[in-house]
Amino acid sequence: MRVIPWIAIGTLVGLAGAARADDKYHHVPGGRLQLRVMKYDGEVNGKLTVDVRNSSSHAMSFTARGLYFVPDGDPDRAPQRLGAVGPMVIGDDRKDEVRVPAGGTVEVTLDVFCVDDHREAPTSETPYSLAAHRMPASLARSIDREAKAAADEVGDHGYGSADATEAVQEHVWKARDQKWVQLDGEGTQEVDKASEGASRVERHQHEREEIRREPERLPEP
Repeated sequence: MRVIPWIAIGTLVGLAGAARADDKYHHVPGGRLQLRVMKYDGEVNGKLTVDVRNSSSHAMSFTARGLYFVPDGDPDRAPQRLGAVGPMVIGDDRKDEVRVPAGGTVEVTLDVFCVDDHREAPTSETPYSLAAHRMPASLARSIDREAKAAADEVGDHGYGSADATEAVQEHVWKARDQKWVQLDGEGTQEVDKASEGASRVERHQHEREEIRREPERLPEP
C-alpha cells in the first residue's frame, strides 16, 4: 500500500522513537565486513543507522549500493522492506564508499526507501535485519539512476531531505516495478507481484517472436 508521509522525518522521530534492533552483526553480502542495525527513524522511508565492523587485519571498503533490510517476523504479514539509496551519511559528509580500518568499526547513516509499494508501512518501532543478499545489480543500478534524477530535481539537500523524499520514493517504486524480481523476505504478499512480472516477461517474449516471424520487407523500387 503506497503511503507517503507528508511530515518531515525529524517529526516522525519525535513521534515514534527508534526501532529496536536485534543487536547482532550480519555479514555484508559479497565480503568479509559485518553490519549491525542500530536504529531506524522513519516510516515508508527514513534514516537507518548501522554499525559496520571489520574483523580482518587490513582495511576494507564498504558501499551500501544494493543493500536492503528485511523486517523481522512472518513475511506473509510483515511491513515493507527498505533499500539503501544514495550516498551514505558519515558525520557531516556524504560518501558512496568508506574505508573501515582493520579491527575497527564505522557508524553510517543510510537513507532508506520502501521497495514494496503493496505492503503496509513500517514504523520506527519495526525491527530490521540486513538481507543475506544484495539486490541484483541491474535493479540496484535502476534504483540509483531513478533516485538520483529525482534528487537532482529538488537541489542539493540530499536524498533524505523533506524536499526530495516524496520524489525519490516514487522513483524507487517505479524502478522496482519495471521488472519485478524476488528478494529476501518474500511471502504470500508477493504472489500477485510475481505473477505480474511473469506476465510481462511472457508478453515481451511473444512480441520478440512476432518480430522474428515477420517477413523481411524489401524496399520499394
